[in-house]
Amino acid sequence: MSLRGQALAEFDLPAAPQRIDEFPPPCIGAEAFRVHAPAGRFFVICSDGALAVAFEATLFDLLVEARYPAPRPRRARGGSLIARLSRSDGGAAAAACYAWPPGEESPAAGVSMPQLLEIGRLLGRLHQLGETHPASVPETVDAAALAAALPAGPERDALAPILAAGLPALPTGAVHGGLRPERALFVGDRCSAVLPSGLACSAELVLDVAEAAVGWMTPAARPAAALRALLSGYQSLRRLAPEEKDAMFAALRFAAARDGARKIAMGRPDGLAALRMVESVREADVRSAAGG
Repeated sequence: MSLRGQALAEFDLPAAPQRIDEFPPPCIGAEAFRVHAPAGRFFVICSDGALAVAFEATLFDLLVEARYPAPRPRRARGGSLIARLSRSDGGAAAAACYAWPPGEESPAAGVSMPQLLEIGRLLGRLHQLGETHPASVPETVDAAALAAALPAGPERDALAPILAAGLPALPTGAVHGGLRPERALFVGDRCSAVLPSGLACSAELVLDVAEAAVGWMTPAARPAAALRALLSGYQSLRRLAPEEKDAMFAALRFAAARDGARKIAMGRPDGLAALRMVESVREADVRSAAGG
């Protein structure tokens, strides 16, 4: 049975649902989809990274307990927050299932400044709550592996050096992994729900801010203004440390390069779009937006 079929069975969802909406996969070896069933709508993530799936599910369970606007993970047949799946090659995999929350997606190009402030505040709150997470799990696919997988050509020439340079030592904690437009639902200017990314892990907090910022800045008519609003909302709850402010531009470039490398690895077009956007914003404007 396929991973998807196993996941549906483990979470007591129909083997042939009324409808399945496909989402872009978070990374290679993972898939994300929304299931329409008589019991409601559900967001399912299947991944080869079983540890990361479990980390994300426990993080979201913690968020819900703290009255954060996030969906609670649905328990599998065995009572766990995740379902263990069997791959055809004998390897380990896992799935998590979340009830689809209320709200509507906001067109990223038309997002309002109040909505960006709200996204920043919620990311800051998530980082605060994540401090109590008892586990520490590294990224499923690190930057070195992404760089090594890039095919020869101009995209590799542009992205690989940024991924190889990495970032300096910065404060770390539980991160969302990509609070981008496709992972936020709104009711008016209020963000009604933050959806899991499939990439939650323990990493640099400023890089998680940069991951979110790149997602909202890339389609924006005024990327620098979008960044300023998001960082303003974030720092209303968690102030960036001086070293994080100094690293913000490098973190944006790193997040953009990682975004491009993931797109190329999954055969999606224009792996340099995010990096071009970041480099169109002056470093002085990024420093100003961060309050440096």
